[in-house]
Amino acid sequence: MILSFLLTGFIKNILIILLIVLVHELGHIFFLKIFNYEILKVEIFPFGGVTSTEKLINSPINKDILIYMGGIIFQIILYFIFSFLYQKGYILNSTYQLFIMYNKSILIFNILPIKPLDGGEIFLLILQKFFPYIKTLSIANYISIIILAGFILYNIKSNLNNFIIIGFLLYKIIDFCRRKEYFKNKFLLERYLYNIPYKKIEHNGGQDFNILKKETLHFFKSNNKYIHEKEILKQKFDINSYF
Repeated sequence: MILSFLLTGFIKNILIILLIVLVHELGHIFFLKIFNYEILKVEIFPFGGVTSTEKLINSPINKDILIYMGGIIFQIILYFIFSFLYQKGYILNSTYQLFIMYNKSILIFNILPIKPLDGGEIFLLILQKFFPYIKTLSIANYISIIILAGFILYNIKSNLNNFIIIGFLLYKIIDFCRRKEYFKNKFLLERYLYNIPYKKIEHNGGQDFNILKKETLHFFKSNNKYIHEKEILKQKFDINSYF
């Protein structure tokens, strides 16, 4: 898409798109830095970017929501900056209209509840406030597939760029589905290795890891007494428990 824009003289278009994408990713980086999370890399695509970070799955939900909202917040700020510059006569009407079109398109696209878009991540985090973590992975995957199917039908006669986007999203959904067991084990291992500050405490019968929730400490009932979840997780992860 970038090459086609350059060859056909639409340099202003690609510069505006790249500006919006960069500002969007800066929004994520801003909040990641505030919460002292390590940033691994930032990838820029014509339709958006991906900021990879090293943080716990069990990190606070509200912090994670704010991180994923960062791109949207910064795009809104950029809109007000462009509107101010346009009103002051520093930006041509044609440039301003291009910015409005691209900023709106990228914003709407990113809030779709499809993994790994910001909307998909925020939707997943909201689910995790109410449902067990492992169950939310399945729900988010099903919703992503349904929304993507609708997106494909809506763009069935669209341009090459949208088909590239669809291919990217389809690959990410399949990859997310394949890695479900990895996310599950990482979630459980974190709870065993780290002293995570929990907001709630739940007492449960049986020993089912599938009911564990983020921000919630679980005790399991065994022989008429409740056992800390770490004692149960120790049987799964501590190599010494096998000898």
